[in-house]
Amino acid sequence: MRTRGDFDWLIFICAAILIVVGLGLIYSVFHPQPGAETGSAKNPFFFRQLLWLVGGLAAMLVGFAVPFRYYESLAYVAYAACTLLLVIVLFIGRGEGTQRWISLGSMRVQPSEFMKIAMVFAWARVLSGQRGGADRSKKVLLALGLSLVPFLLVLRQPDLGTAIIIAVISLPVLYWRGVRGYRILFFISPVIATLLIVYGEKITGNPWPFGIYIVLVFVVAYLKRSDLKASIALVASNLGIGVLLPVAWGHLKGYQQERIISFLDPGSNRLDEGWQVFQSKIAIGSGGLAGKGFLFGSQKALEFLPAKHTDFIFSVLGEEEGFIGALFVLILFGVLIIRALFLANKAKSEFTSTVCIGIAAYFFFQSFINVAMTTGMAPVTGIPLPFLSYGGSSLVVSCFAVGLLLNCSVRWFEY
Repeated sequence: MRTRGDFDWLIFICAAILIVVGLGLIYSVFHPQPGAETGSAKNPFFFRQLLWLVGGLAAMLVGFAVPFRYYESLAYVAYAACTLLLVIVLFIGRGEGTQRWISLGSMRVQPSEFMKIAMVFAWARVLSGQRGGADRSKKVLLALGLSLVPFLLVLRQPDLGTAIIIAVISLPVLYWRGVRGYRILFFISPVIATLLIVYGEKITGNPWPFGIYIVLVFVVAYLKRSDLKASIALVASNLGIGVLLPVAWGHLKGYQQERIISFLDPGSNRLDEGWQVFQSKIAIGSGGLAGKGFLFGSQKALEFLPAKHTDFIFSVLGEEEGFIGALFVLILFGVLIIRALFLANKAKSEFTSTVCIGIAAYFFFQSFINVAMTTGMAPVTGIPLPFLSYGGSSLVVSCFAVGLLLNCSVRWFEY
């Protein structure tokens, strides 16, 4: 039984506006400025994105129409299929120095994008019903094990950004299913340790930042000594980073090392890896309050801004629509995330509720990291901005996620 009045029009309208804004930005990126002398202006990216939008709307319809019990029963199948695609892409994948896409004629599919939603299904299937169960620890370990396989496969492509997204989406899901915040801390703290070690060794030449941090870790572990296993894990994971990081650092590509260093010291390399972020901040800042106007962005027109239709599409938005336009888009994402959290709390089914949390985490981390990347607050990791960045796989997955939220809005009462 569906309740038509429960259909979440706010989610639908926000997604529709974001899609339209994304199409407009992609059109603008490859369109000459008014008055420029260019012959015939062709925009194949815009028309390809329109074609992908047809697939995205179909995916949204599937996400909306199929009851959640079918997604629950097929969760492991979806996980296995996407894992297989991640293996296949390592052998036949295409990309500029990477192996991320499978070519289908003139179109390219990125399996790692589909793995994000497949992982959410798998986590929801594993963790549902385990909020206070005696075997919760085993289920949590199984969920983490399911995350590790795609994480390593995506890292092998190499695609550090997507691997990070797969890892961080799991944290809100685990918390929602009852894992205490302190236990989640030892998943986050090694990242902090890594940044402090790199900052100390590669930029300042001083080991004290990491040393002070380790002292704080010991203090926290002592204060939480009643949970002995978690305290030991917290200390061991951070000390382990200090031992293993030099080896892991040597396995990163040169450009990945430079991006991390440029993030920690933005002014160190403006003419190489720091060029993207430097030009991105110029573009966003030049937009001012109201922007230069649609099609009138000079940074993107003069080719100063790299990857302007994909990773740095937010920079084009900031330049042409200004602070007001950028804030409007961020508000739309905020509404999507808040409504997803509302539905997660409202849904009777634990599987459905967990899927909604995963989708909220997906939209939050994708948008937050992309915007932080374009403004110099995070390393450049190649994470697209949902609905706005050019890319068919990302658009289809985002539309499918919206369809799932709309599905929950009318089936929230089903177990």
